[in-house]
Amino acid sequence: MSKRHRQSVKASKRKRQGARHTRGRAAYLPYVAVVLVAGALIAALFVVSFGGSGGDVEAAYPPGYAAPVQGDPDAPVEFVLWEDFQCPFCKRFETETLPRIRADYVDTGDVKLVWRNFVNYGQESQAAAVAAYCAGEQDDFWEYHDTLYLNQGGINSGAFSQSRLLQFAEDHQLDIPTFEACQSQTKYDAVLGADRSAGRQQGVTGTPGFFINGQYISGAQPYEVYAGIIDEIIAAGP
Repeated sequence: MSKRHRQSVKASKRKRQGARHTRGRAAYLPYVAVVLVAGALIAALFVVSFGGSGGDVEAAYPPGYAAPVQGDPDAPVEFVLWEDFQCPFCKRFETETLPRIRADYVDTGDVKLVWRNFVNYGQESQAAAVAAYCAGEQDDFWEYHDTLYLNQGGINSGAFSQSRLLQFAEDHQLDIPTFEACQSQTKYDAVLGADRSAGRQQGVTGTPGFFINGQYISGAQPYEVYAGIIDEIIAAGP
């Protein structure tokens, strides 16, 4: 075989190999595109679900929904509580600190409390939150809320089983058929999801968390921490 012929054969072989590689890359391109698109969609879902910092995701509260409020609606200080009914540190705040805040500031018209759920501990947290809303439909939200914290037990251990939630409702002399009918609906599931989304957008990562006129306080702090912030706001005036 002449030298020129061997060079021609090698060139032809390289050309065929190059064509096969090109076809192989082209065959993979649609799969790569699918993977990239799927990855982008998954990333978008996580941003929406968890309130990522990449954009403002509006919480989808049902039409007409208003968060439970205790105190004078026109109070100069708004104290927003982000809590979970099974959270042990929430119980500490609710049983040791909140009664003093109510007596010193809510009952005097200086503070209004606003309730937001940040369901963090599972099924019984959700069931308790819905039950409290259903009690609220009979003008008993805050009283039922207090009963839940006083009766808190181990996480998902049955403390907030359906039979217990019904017993609390009976103790509060609620209309039980109405209460049960409310529980069987799903309207408050949307509220709980919207609360969690809104909480994450505002920087809440765990429970308890609080906003006092927009100032964030994380965790169950001593009474003096909350009182000091409230006093400063009141002293500053409108």
